[in-house]
Amino acid sequence: MTTTNPTSYTIPWNLVTRNLHGHELLRKKLLQKIQKLTRHLRRFPPDTVHLLVVLEKHPKKEEYTAGLTLRVPSNILRAEQSGGDVIQALDEAVKTLLRELESLKAELRRDTFWKRKARRAALRQMKAAGFAAEPQPEGEGPQNMGDVIRALLAEHYQRLLRFVRRQLWHDITAGELAPGAIDPRAVVDEVARRALRDPGRKPARVSWVLWLFQLAHQELQRRRKEVQRRQKEVVPIETETQVPEALLAEGYDPEQPLDIIERELEPSVATTADLVADPRAEPPDQWVARRELLGELRRLVSQWPRQEREAFELHFVEGFEPEEVAMILGLTAAQGRALIQQIQARLRNALLELAAV
Repeated sequence: MTTTNPTSYTIPWNLVTRNLHGHELLRKKLLQKIQKLTRHLRRFPPDTVHLLVVLEKHPKKEEYTAGLTLRVPSNILRAEQSGGDVIQALDEAVKTLLRELESLKAELRRDTFWKRKARRAALRQMKAAGFAAEPQPEGEGPQNMGDVIRALLAEHYQRLLRFVRRQLWHDITAGELAPGAIDPRAVVDEVARRALRDPGRKPARVSWVLWLFQLAHQELQRRRKEVQRRQKEVVPIETETQVPEALLAEGYDPEQPLDIIERELEPSVATTADLVADPRAEPPDQWVARRELLGELRRLVSQWPRQEREAFELHFVEGFEPEEVAMILGLTAAQGRALIQQIQARLRNALLELAAV
C-alpha cells in the first residue's frame, strides 16, 4: 500500500511596529512565541490563515502593547496585551490567542469548511510546518484590522453572493419579488461596507462569517421593504416573469439555483488526472437522480413561508447549526431548533411523497 506524505507549507505573517525598531533579535523571539499557535492551525489550506503582529511603544512612558490579529477560514481572532516589557506583552497576547483558538476548534469542525468531502481529502495531504522564518517584507500583507477584514470578505464573497441569489430566486419563484427588483451584488457589497465601516458592532460571541450572514439577512429584509414601499407608489403592470439576463449570463439556472457559476480569477488547468475516471466518484446515474431530487426539493421549498425557506438554505445548504440559524434570523436558540425540526418533518413527508410517485 502506497502512502502519500503530507505536503508542508508555511503560514505567512507580517510585523508592524510603532515607536520601536523590529530588530533581528526581536523578530527571532517573536517567531518563537507565535510558533505555539501552529498546533491549532494545522491542515488549513494555504492562503486561508494569516497572522498580523502589531508591536507599539507608548510615546511617553515605558509601556508596550502587543496586538495579534489571526485570520482563519471562518473567523478573525484578536488578542491585545500591554506591559512594561515588549516580550512579556507579546507572551500574554499569545496565551490569550491560544485560549481563543481552543474555544473555536469545535465550532470550526462543524463549519461547512470541514464538511466537504473533497476538501477534507485535500486537507489530509497538507500539513502546516509552522510560521515562515521571516515576516513578509515591510508594507506587504495586512497593516491593520481593516485589511484583515477585507481579506476575509474576499475569501467568502462568492459564498455570500450565492446565498443572496438563492434567497432572491425563492422570492421570485414564490411571486413575492419581480425579477431584477434587487441586485444581489449590491446586497453583498453593502454587507462588506457595513462590516468595514463598523467592525465593533459584531457581537462578541458571533463568528465573523456568521455575522456576515446576519448582515446579508438584514440587508435583504431592508431592500424587500424598500421594494414594497416603491410598489405602493406606482401603478402595477403585469409583466412576464423571467430570469434577469445578468443572472443567465452568469450561469443561473432556475431549475438548479445552487448552480450559479463562480467567476474564475484564473482559467482552470486540466491535468492527466482530470481525464481519468475516479473510482471514488459518484456514478453518473446516481448523480443525475440526486440532482433531480434536489431540484424537486428546491421547488417545494419555494412554496414555504420565507422564514422556513431561509432556515432551509442556512442549515441544509450552508451548514449552519440550528443555534447559528437562530442568530442569523434573529430568533431564540429554542425557536431555531424548533424551526429546523419543523423543516425536517416537512422534508421527510416530501421525500415519502416523491418516493411514492
